[in-house]
Amino acid sequence: MSGSWTKTAIQRWGAVALIAASALPAAAQTTSGGVTGTVQDQQGAAILGATVTLTSNTRGNVLVASVNRTGDFTFPPVSPDTYTLAVKADGFKTVERKNVVVHANDKLSVGIITLDLGGVTETVSVSAESTPLQTQSAERSYAIEGQVVQNVAVNGRDFFGLAFLAPGVVVNNQPTPTGQASNNMSANGQRPSTNNVQIDGVTDIDTGNNGGPMVAISLDSIQEFKILTSNYQAEYGRSVGAQVSAVTKSGGRDFHGSAYGLRRNSDMNANTWLNNKNNPVTPVPPLENRDLGYTFGGPIYIPGKFNTDKTKLFFFLSQEYQHRLNAQVVPQRVRVPTALERGGDFSQTRDSAGNLFPYIRDYTTGLPCTAADTRGCFQDGGVLGRIPQSRLYPIGVNILKMYPMPNSDGTYTQGFNYVSQDATSQPERQDLLRLDWNVSDRWRINGKVINNKSDRLLPYGSFVLASNMPDYSVTYLFPRRGYSMTAAGTLNSTTFVEMTVGYSHNSIDILPDQSDPTRFTKAALGLSDLPMIFPNAVQLDLPPRFNFGGRVGTNGNTAGVINAPTLGSGNAPFKNFNTTKDAIASITKLMGSHTAKGGFYYHHSLKPQSSFANNNGQISFANDAANPFDTGYPFANAITGVYQNYTQASGYFIGNYVYNNLEWFLQDNWKASRKLTLDYGIRFYWMQPQYDTLKQTANFIPEKFDPSKAPRLYFPGRDAAGSRVAVDRATGQILPAVYIGRLVPNSGSLQNGVFQAGQGVEDTLYNGSGILVGPRFGFTYDVTGKSEWIVRGGAGVFYDRSQGNSVFDLLRNPPTTLEPTFNNGRLQEINPNTVLLAPPSLVAYDHSGKIPTTYAFNIGAQVKLPWASVLDVSYVGSLARHQLQARQLNAPPYGAAFLPQNQDPTLAPNPAVPGATALPADFLRPYQGFGDIRIAEAKARSNYNSLQTSLNRRFKDGLLLSVSYTWSKALGTVSNDNNNTLTSFDTPRIDANQDRANYGPLDFDRRHSFIGNFVWEIPKTRARGALGQIANGWQLSGIYRYQTGQPYNLSVSIPGVGSTNILGTGNTAPPRVVLTGDPGSGHSSDPYRQFNQAAFTIPKPGSLGLESGRNFLYTAPTNNWDLSLSKSFFMGGARKLEFRIDAFNAFNHTQFYTVNTTLAVRSLADPTPTNLPYDASGKLVNPSGFGAVTAVRPPRNIQLQVRFVF
Repeated sequence: MSGSWTKTAIQRWGAVALIAASALPAAAQTTSGGVTGTVQDQQGAAILGATVTLTSNTRGNVLVASVNRTGDFTFPPVSPDTYTLAVKADGFKTVERKNVVVHANDKLSVGIITLDLGGVTETVSVSAESTPLQTQSAERSYAIEGQVVQNVAVNGRDFFGLAFLAPGVVVNNQPTPTGQASNNMSANGQRPSTNNVQIDGVTDIDTGNNGGPMVAISLDSIQEFKILTSNYQAEYGRSVGAQVSAVTKSGGRDFHGSAYGLRRNSDMNANTWLNNKNNPVTPVPPLENRDLGYTFGGPIYIPGKFNTDKTKLFFFLSQEYQHRLNAQVVPQRVRVPTALERGGDFSQTRDSAGNLFPYIRDYTTGLPCTAADTRGCFQDGGVLGRIPQSRLYPIGVNILKMYPMPNSDGTYTQGFNYVSQDATSQPERQDLLRLDWNVSDRWRINGKVINNKSDRLLPYGSFVLASNMPDYSVTYLFPRRGYSMTAAGTLNSTTFVEMTVGYSHNSIDILPDQSDPTRFTKAALGLSDLPMIFPNAVQLDLPPRFNFGGRVGTNGNTAGVINAPTLGSGNAPFKNFNTTKDAIASITKLMGSHTAKGGFYYHHSLKPQSSFANNNGQISFANDAANPFDTGYPFANAITGVYQNYTQASGYFIGNYVYNNLEWFLQDNWKASRKLTLDYGIRFYWMQPQYDTLKQTANFIPEKFDPSKAPRLYFPGRDAAGSRVAVDRATGQILPAVYIGRLVPNSGSLQNGVFQAGQGVEDTLYNGSGILVGPRFGFTYDVTGKSEWIVRGGAGVFYDRSQGNSVFDLLRNPPTTLEPTFNNGRLQEINPNTVLLAPPSLVAYDHSGKIPTTYAFNIGAQVKLPWASVLDVSYVGSLARHQLQARQLNAPPYGAAFLPQNQDPTLAPNPAVPGATALPADFLRPYQGFGDIRIAEAKARSNYNSLQTSLNRRFKDGLLLSVSYTWSKALGTVSNDNNNTLTSFDTPRIDANQDRANYGPLDFDRRHSFIGNFVWEIPKTRARGALGQIANGWQLSGIYRYQTGQPYNLSVSIPGVGSTNILGTGNTAPPRVVLTGDPGSGHSSDPYRQFNQAAFTIPKPGSLGLESGRNFLYTAPTNNWDLSLSKSFFMGGARKLEFRIDAFNAFNHTQFYTVNTTLAVRSLADPTPTNLPYDASGKLVNPSGFGAVTAVRPPRNIQLQVRFVF
């Protein structure tokens, strides 16, 4: 009864709060800050009647506040800017504090202002503290001010490249010239997809992956930005990660602007460590970047008629044109078919170890094909490995011919015979126009328009039409635009309102190169007659995606094609249209020592997007001993028409996905005493489900599955002649063996447990969460009462809007889409008119609809130090629950393939390889009639604990300095919420051992992170004239980053053995290595021995995958300097000409990045490693072997800039 009453009471209070917030005349989650302080006389008494003004240094507008009975005053809301604060009272001298800097979302206290007796006309001027303590709020935040944005080198000129300067923020990938999105960083242990980015208060997040930007703005258009990383106030919502708030520049009373150009070219760059190791040395990867842009801002006025004092209306305009040609840092090395292989001659084919492999099996002989017994091998004209022309499949010949010819002899390693390092063309234009209007002393309005244009040409494709060869480029069209308007005003001396509305839109079209759109078609490639399961599903006549992964050679060598060519796309073309709308409003009320605030946030997303179902088809020619037609080599399978599996979706569909977030809050900042400030509030969330309004999607609900309605499968059997056939055991019907595992027509329901939207289930397919409650509490305690030493802490509950990609794949389910997979057959035998379906795969979403929740907390102290600096030492932690994870719901149980009752009665026992004669997985699954079922469920958990320290000195007297160190652990069960492969080490287990097996370091765990940045204006000399121009105007700036590496796992490769042979199940988390010794840390100074390779062996059949933990090794750390040196020539007034050189990885320090993590062994019975870098004598024989470095972080890159400022 008590719990029910409490829940009801909360819901009622939530409804009351929503009504109250909705009635507000006006913004939560905006960029405005607040300024507070206390006015007193020399005896410490409040001075009633004192007037406080805050005057913008750039725009001249004046804000006025009065002190209350305790002497306190508050200015909310205040736009980010630099101000002059003045305090006047009769009988006292006027006090003026200059250069009061208000950052985005600041809760700035100017402390105690003491007035001396005297006349009002007497003025005492002092400079504001450059680095004040945070005495008014307890959130973890970090302001990146304009001096850093303007003067510190940013790789890619994306402001997110500066986000890692904040304590507790780690960068997951190395910044590159292409920039990065918000999903490249993790804040205080939260997933990279949980960050919220705002530009002038409007959400700027692609609602598909929760990472890419809706619109982009140039670095030169940003005034500053701020990162709130944890325990922020109730006015912030939507996400549980970092709240990143960028503020664009605005015009002022004077005309100001700039024109600039930047250049990067491979001729100025160092070569990569890997290229230098090659013999001959591989040239520096080509790169050519040219950015041209300008900014211009000032007043809009008509002399003598309008805005004559230039304090009313202002504009700011920026444009940047980016011409960027970026190469692959690591060359693409591929094994393509040789000229002989394209003609069916495999007599000279070699396996990955370099051994001849002419053992191409002819299934029609029924005889073995091994090195010891070649009777069953193709040997046309007496040449072992040559296939007769009459046995070649013409379409298969054309499949091999679609790939480029070798351009390398393949001696590098593993037979890679095609090397490329082509550049990616990524031009972009970024436009921004902003207007600011001071309507009156009480009201101000600003509006902004952003426009982006980007037409990219990608030689290696994108997430659709991806390729590891540059022969068929991809066009990536990415236009974007955004609009926003903010109004802020004063209703009376104690009541303030702020309102923001915003609209953003982007679209993505990924297509074959539109300069020659017919070149990459089935017709042009000679594949028009390729049989398709669903011919009408094919779009733009595109070919399927062909895979050549392989596991074994029949002689025990690894004969599968390693780094096989990838080309084509199962799901092209990709189309996306993403529109978001924001409406935000707040009201602030001053009530004595309380500053109360309430408001709401409405966020709407509309995202029509094409399905990722394989409408064009995906065909694997991998060799597989269980395939009766298998030749033993993937290229030979393709040229004879033998497939290992063939998947195609029944159609091409576009979903129309919508969601609405409605959030509202109440909070209070209470100055309980001169020393204690309490900051508390509550936020209410109504996160409505994201769903397809066209009701094309469907969900699989496990508890609704009825085993009695499951379709039957054709079982393997023998006919009267002893031939292997497919049998319907209910009727005795016999079909050819190729139909084994196919669905018996009309034997069951493909809707068993599957519910289409609105038919027996909600339109949204999963339950809504209702109203959620997120309380927040924080405090600051000024120990001395002089703002010299404060203690801060707090805690709160936060809820996350999950990325849409976990929902979008529900469009791949029946009845809208069937996506069956056919195993072990020949393309020649596929007839779309007579084909029998295989069990389709499904995608499911947790019907409970639980919302990911984070409980965050922190406690720490700030101390004012000499040299205008502040030291912060804090403990920061969090617990995350109900995080999304993608689990395989329909894998056979562990050990199923080993049970006697699960063996194929038509196959001869193979005791050497357990599970090799098991029935196909579709016979052993818990949900019969379906293939893989990937479910997104809210069951993952994580925790984060850290010690965070920082020393900050904001820009003063020509020097800015910031240093931070974070010691942390980010642990959990799953690192991300949308794992499409289901076969990674991050995949949740299919049994009850999830916590035991998977709890460990998350992918973004970085134990140690030390970051320093500085801007130093080198002191001027007394020299004048030409000598003074040369000697003065120099500035040095830079960033140093030391961050420990990312955790990783090890895998195994055993000839003839897959996951099913070790675990007794497949298509789920892979087997794990067995630890036999101390592996080391995972990195070392030896590039070919990053860990102790002798500390591992392979698991044995019957393993449960518990032999080693997840993410137990760490890559080498980042140890990097980025430096900038600039020289300015001053030309009078505000005019100057600046030349600057930026050096990324300035000292060209080699930083190992990724490692070969696959242990290959001779056989299941003989686990001797076959891919070690060193042989027994210590000679280096395989530079990219097990435990060797396979990639390094970028070498030194140089960027030149010239800039005219006026």
